[in-house]
Amino acid sequence: MKRARPHLPPARGFSLVELMVAMMLSLLLVAAAASLFLVTKQVSQEQERVGRLKENLRFAADFMARDIRAAGLTETGGVDFVSGVEPGNPGHGDQTSFTVRKAGMNCLGDTGAWVASTYSVQGRTLRCGNDASPPQVQPLVNDVIGLSVVALDAHGHSDWDHPVALRIELEFETRSGAQVLTRTLEFVVSLRNGVLLRNPAG
Repeated sequence: MKRARPHLPPARGFSLVELMVAMMLSLLLVAAAASLFLVTKQVSQEQERVGRLKENLRFAADFMARDIRAAGLTETGGVDFVSGVEPGNPGHGDQTSFTVRKAGMNCLGDTGAWVASTYSVQGRTLRCGNDASPPQVQPLVNDVIGLSVVALDAHGHSDWDHPVALRIELEFETRSGAQVLTRTLEFVVSLRNGVLLRNPAG
């Protein structure tokens, strides 16, 4: 006696509409994944740019401050402010370049009884040079588009003849395609010898 076979529905494949919907959903998923990857990559690149810019800011400030603090110190232990801090364009309060002179070491690593460090910005780079003829120049930090320096006296007024501090402003700019990132760093460096000379009791 034969057993009756169970009734099975006829085999059925995907319709054209179902295939198109499945393909569309797959394309949307791939597009979403690609978009997420691009956004993540852009955020990572932006964070890297900001991190690099902050590192440049810190390096520039620390490097210049170490060099400037001993401005005017002579080999005998005296202080010469007349030529220890010199503006690049005498007669103006706000400078775009300046020179620091002292006994010891300059920004290039040269040592001597009276060495010079001249700071300026050229070609989007903060540079330091000496007063040799011709001068030797060393790039310090890239992406610098502006340098502004004011010498301050003991009362906080602009005075290149009696400075106790330098107020320095550096403007940084980095570009990535159409995106432009700018930062401005302002810091004040006290001239160690100027402060001691004007406050001998302290």
